Amino acid sequence: MNMNRLSGIRFWNNRLFGIRRPVIISFLVLWVILPEVMTSCKSEPNAPIWSGEATLTIGQYLENNQKEYSKFYRLLVGGKMLTTLHAYNPYGDGYTLFLPTDEAIDHFIQQNQKYGTFEELLKDTSFIKMLTRYHTLNKKVHTDEFPDGALVDSTLTGDRLVASFSAIGDSQLIKINNVAPIIKPNLNMTNGYIHVISEVLQPVNISGYDWLQQHNDYSILAQAMKLSGIQKKLNWDKYTLFAEPDSIYHRYGINNVNDLISRIATPGLPLTTKTNVFFQFTAYHILNGEYFMNDFPWGSSKYLTLSDELLTIYVGKDVRINTGVATYGTTISESGVKTVINYIRPISEGCNILTSTGPVHSISELMYYLPLP
Repeated sequence: MNMNRLSGIRFWNNRLFGIRRPVIISFLVLWVILPEVMTSCKSEPNAPIWSGEATLTIGQYLENNQKEYSKFYRLLVGGKMLTTLHAYNPYGDGYTLFLPTDEAIDHFIQQNQKYGTFEELLKDTSFIKMLTRYHTLNKKVHTDEFPDGALVDSTLTGDRLVASFSAIGDSQLIKINNVAPIIKPNLNMTNGYIHVISEVLQPVNISGYDWLQQHNDYSILAQAMKLSGIQKKLNWDKYTLFAEPDSIYHRYGINNVNDLISRIATPGLPLTTKTNVFFQFTAYHILNGEYFMNDFPWGSSKYLTLSDELLTIYVGKDVRINTGVATYGTTISESGVKTVINYIRPISEGCNILTSTGPVHSISELMYYLPLP
């Protein structure tokens, strides 16, 4: 209750001194709640009750701020999404819009050879329908609910976005898909949240297998997959890829794929044969299903790989892969306690790499279900 309302109560209390106390109390109660009742009568019938001080829907906010976000506003109109953002979500608890600035859209056009101008982008209605829906989550999500990994709720295109956190001085920076920093978080609307971003989010169209082939830091595993014929046998729509960078292979004296073949391949068997250790090693890096790091449940769980052998992942204070299969080293604490490292770790800065088939996770050791020959 604000000071003006308190002053009003005191004024009427003095003026009505001669009226009996119950009457005064009843009058004051009605006087306080009547504006709220009048306001509620004006709201939409059957509209849900939303917390916070928001008075506009996402669509209304964008209409009121067309000058500031003129380009994405026009994309929403062209993609027939503005009407959706005026309404309440019939299938969930609100929406979340990742709203690019005009500068972000200009930068997107400069990088995209397909569109020379914003007007050319507007003409591609099928693309902007997809693009605007890709920027919209099918639920109201505050940044405090963001995991360090993939958001649980998908976009209106059915895709999952990835959040990552980093510190800049005393403040925290949140990036979406590792490309778009949030510069204005949690604008609270009656039907959801707006998070303003400084880059456009672009749907990922490359598969995990193709992503690996295009990154030179993972050339040994990429070549091994190609020689194993993995792509022809990989018929899962969604899969998770664990990958060691070349630097891990170099530690073991393996400088190229031929060194790996000499080290582990079964003599006399084609590399594409499923019983060849070379094929088994390569196929063991691919899990059936989409698992971002925050999707792995607490405790120990087993997962089916393309080699038909199980991979074990333990989640506790840290994440441990295939504990006990091999020993990779030791650490000694300041107090002199020696700890054996008998598990593989995910490399955090190389995890949750987004592809169309599922994430890629970088790992700290050569991974196999048996000790490496």
